[in-house]
Amino acid sequence: MAATSSRPHGDRLSALPDATLARVLSHLPTGEAVRSSVLSRRWRSVHTTVPVVSLADSKRGGMGRIYSQPVCFEHQVTSALICRDPAAPIRALRVDVLHPTWPLLDQWIVIALKSGAEEVDVAVRYHNSYSRHRLCPSAPLEDASADFDYQRIGRFVTTPRHIFRSVALRRLRLANWTLDLPSGDAPAFVSLETLALKKIMAPRGALQRLLSGCQRLTDLTLEQCPTATEITVASAHLQSLTMVCCHKATRVVLDTLCLRRLRYRGSLPPDTLFSIANHASIAAVTVDICEDIGGKTPSEVGTIAKLISQCTNLTFLHLSLRPEMASCGYVFTDVLRGLTRLRQLELKGCLLDDYSVASAVALLQSTNNLEALSLFHVPPDPPNKMAYYYDSDSDSDRYPPKDDKDSGDGGNIFVPKSLWRTNVMCLKYKVKRIRLVGYRGHRFEGILAKFLLSKAQVLDEISVSMATTGRKDEMAKELASWRCNGRTRVTCA
Repeated sequence: MAATSSRPHGDRLSALPDATLARVLSHLPTGEAVRSSVLSRRWRSVHTTVPVVSLADSKRGGMGRIYSQPVCFEHQVTSALICRDPAAPIRALRVDVLHPTWPLLDQWIVIALKSGAEEVDVAVRYHNSYSRHRLCPSAPLEDASADFDYQRIGRFVTTPRHIFRSVALRRLRLANWTLDLPSGDAPAFVSLETLALKKIMAPRGALQRLLSGCQRLTDLTLEQCPTATEITVASAHLQSLTMVCCHKATRVVLDTLCLRRLRYRGSLPPDTLFSIANHASIAAVTVDICEDIGGKTPSEVGTIAKLISQCTNLTFLHLSLRPEMASCGYVFTDVLRGLTRLRQLELKGCLLDDYSVASAVALLQSTNNLEALSLFHVPPDPPNKMAYYYDSDSDSDRYPPKDDKDSGDGGNIFVPKSLWRTNVMCLKYKVKRIRLVGYRGHRFEGILAKFLLSKAQVLDEISVSMATTGRKDEMAKELASWRCNGRTRVTCA
């Protein structure tokens, strides 16, 4: 007779302790966490103990569209903060809101801070489209600028001063605010480790005062902050710096000896922009030049090449250039040759002709120890350069590609003989993974992909993210037919 199973039958997830369930729900947006209350009696009040309040307003301003909501967004946030278990602290407040009632916005932050919040992430949007325009002189707008319109200075809501008195706050992210610091000495953030500021209006010297009070800062992000001109980050703990479209910056001094990651997006910087105490500690660099460097001289492009060359222990490099993927590639070949520890390389840009492909391959010839290669294909600039230019999380200033007929030519992709004879040592002995993002199978994209697959003898996998829908199976078969290593896995998504 078979033994009777003693395994209990029931909901194993519901059997977990309340604290564990609250932690599980904290990874969901607050609205979804609240919906769990209808599952059963066991779940009815669990959401009131979740330590994270995370809500995003689905309304969009400036385009004449206001989506109806069953409950007012401001009421949702207020209820999530007030209708909680009094014994359950708020550890994180994350809100993305369209033109809220300003006193109510202050109250949300005060409630979170008084509860001991370690993270405050508040992005404010406005009914006009101005808060979504990128502050970049290279943007395809007739009035593109690196600074705020003088008529709008001070129009953003001011930061509550309670933020700068918090001793528990560890992560602070603000977007579209006017910085309003308490008078007197610099605010002392004794615990703040992560600071991210995006489109911050600030009086002269206010940003530097704020940074001077962040002595434990490990991660700093400044995005589209025109007042970030001459700044010094004195924190000895800083490990990561990101500067995105801070085009008015002239001097950035980093006193830390343990910087690990540096990301820069902007115009070609002056040679004196960065003063870094220890280049040798940097392991990852991302460079995204948002201006066209096609007509620049080697000395002008050499400023960014020099910055990269000083980071002699790099293991990761992302290089995004315009107008082509490897524009002025000859400036970077010697630099890459000196980065003997480089294992991951990412190239982003357009492939416009055979020369673009050859320039990209020339960069690979200088990376003998490369193990992972990623290519981010972007379409050329649209013909109408004066179209709306809005901010986006992807940091892309190109229009999304449309499905079109100018895609893969099947077996007709032909690699020029001059390119075919090129010997790339890393492809022969080292490269294990290749990733193609935004791949459409256009002629020059196909030529480069075919060259890589035909030369990559030890490649384990090539993963392809298609830019357009359809033809995935056909593309996968085409790529598989180009492999020199039959064991290479080909995946298309």
